[in-house]
Amino acid sequence: MTTNNPSLGMTYDPFDRHLENPYSFYTQLRHEEPITFSPCINAYLVSRYDDIHSILSQPDTFSSKDTLTPGITMYPRTIAELSKGYPFVPIAVNADGANHVRLREPLQKMFAPVRIRTMEPLIRQIVTRLVDAFINDGHAEIISQLAYPLPLEVVLTLLGVPQKDMEEIKRLSDDWNALILSPMPEERQVAHAQSLLALHRYIVQLIEQRRSAPREDGITDLLNACIPGEEPLSEAELIHTIAGVILAGYVTTTNLIGNGLVLLLEEPTRWQTLCEHPDLIPSAIEEILRYHDPVPGLTRTTTREVTVGGVVMPAGTKLFLLYSAANRDETQFPLGDQFDMQRKPNRHLAFGYGGHFCVGAPLGRLEGRITFEMLTQRLPGMRLVANQKLSHVPNLIHYGYQSVEVEW
Repeated sequence: MTTNNPSLGMTYDPFDRHLENPYSFYTQLRHEEPITFSPCINAYLVSRYDDIHSILSQPDTFSSKDTLTPGITMYPRTIAELSKGYPFVPIAVNADGANHVRLREPLQKMFAPVRIRTMEPLIRQIVTRLVDAFINDGHAEIISQLAYPLPLEVVLTLLGVPQKDMEEIKRLSDDWNALILSPMPEERQVAHAQSLLALHRYIVQLIEQRRSAPREDGITDLLNACIPGEEPLSEAELIHTIAGVILAGYVTTTNLIGNGLVLLLEEPTRWQTLCEHPDLIPSAIEEILRYHDPVPGLTRTTTREVTVGGVVMPAGTKLFLLYSAANRDETQFPLGDQFDMQRKPNRHLAFGYGGHFCVGAPLGRLEGRITFEMLTQRLPGMRLVANQKLSHVPNLIHYGYQSVEVEW
């Protein structure tokens, strides 16, 4: 398995060199080396839209089993710590075939568009409360004051998790996110593993409470979920599914809002246009998702020998699908490196494609739309604080800013 110029894959560094602005590198990959091996993540990088679309269309050939194990090295002490907790079992995002259907079906019901639409008044109420808290200050750090508390409160409400525990849940979830997707020193990795076990213990308590006193909430729905003829979710599956819903339910929308505001405010005419034409907000959100994808890539693993982009790969080969590279592929998106709030069509891959298309997409879109509607209405004079250093969180599959300072 060779490529014409293996040096590109050898230089890939998503945690440092290619963290802040990887897009010129992605363009080079698409043009010169669309399939190339990266020792950094022990996987082949796939960067062209058609290749990724084809892979996502063939789940039997390209398994999702390694989606949550994309190549971060675990220290022996970390592994020993994790062994004290519940066994790692597939959940919807990293399951295949009939098991994927069994695990995904309850989530599809939980995130059904008709159900999500009923949450619009709640989302508006939360955004209003959060904006009220800082609107008279003349400035805000938008990630901590709006972009993460909004989707986290929403997903915890959907599940039925007490709001009083929100900050602790975020800390534990962030530690888990970093544990599996960011390199770090041994001591920190072990501490993050302990956070994951603490998160699981917390979820076990919630499950036990619902078993003794069911409620009308997502956790109770998961407890009762069962496809006819299939086994109900096991204890470990429940724990990992609930943890996954919490993390995915807020971190992706946090990044959508943060990434979007930077894109809109760094060129003030964009923000002005959106304030004057709020009907453009839905298409602007799709362009934000395409142009600055909150999920830059996910892993697939071959189940048999297969050829991808002219490269023959045996069974068991890992591929990292660079959605963020595909979303700027000129063959699919004319002038793909330009931000166009009215781009149509816009068949981006920010939510994936096929059977693993993100079940939370309707909720994320709704939260983004309401947030931008209310900010353009209430803070049309918003601007980025000058001379701030905008830095991304070093994470393989969640791409967003650590902080974004705004003023008005």
